[in-house]
Amino acid sequence: MKSKKTPEEEAEHLAESLEQALKWFEGDDTHVTVHRYTIAVPDVAKIRRKLKLTQPDFAAKIGVPVATVRNWEQGRRYPTGPARVLLGVLAQQPHLVMSAIDASRLAEVPDLVN
Repeated sequence: MKSKKTPEEEAEHLAESLEQALKWFEGDDTHVTVHRYTIAVPDVAKIRRKLKLTQPDFAAKIGVPVATVRNWEQGRRYPTGPARVLLGVLAQQPHLVMSAIDASRLAEVPDLVN
């Protein structure tokens, strides 16, 4: 079990980390471990076309502005957070997700009989 560092030790560790970051930005990577991750960007246009939806219809289905869909498709922006997850699942299980979206929309319709 690690012992808790004192505020002075934390400050020293932070200063060392900042010095390492500065050296790395200056091109010295001798004392730096760099972790690189490749994050797949969903092909929104391909997903949308597979569902046979227009941009406005697709945007309405997933609950985002049509401008957002256009920006994703044209590479000006990239989906993040829950949108990235939703698009990833849509790419793998489109019919399951669309059924769930349609079912949730039916549940939102207010009771007009009263």
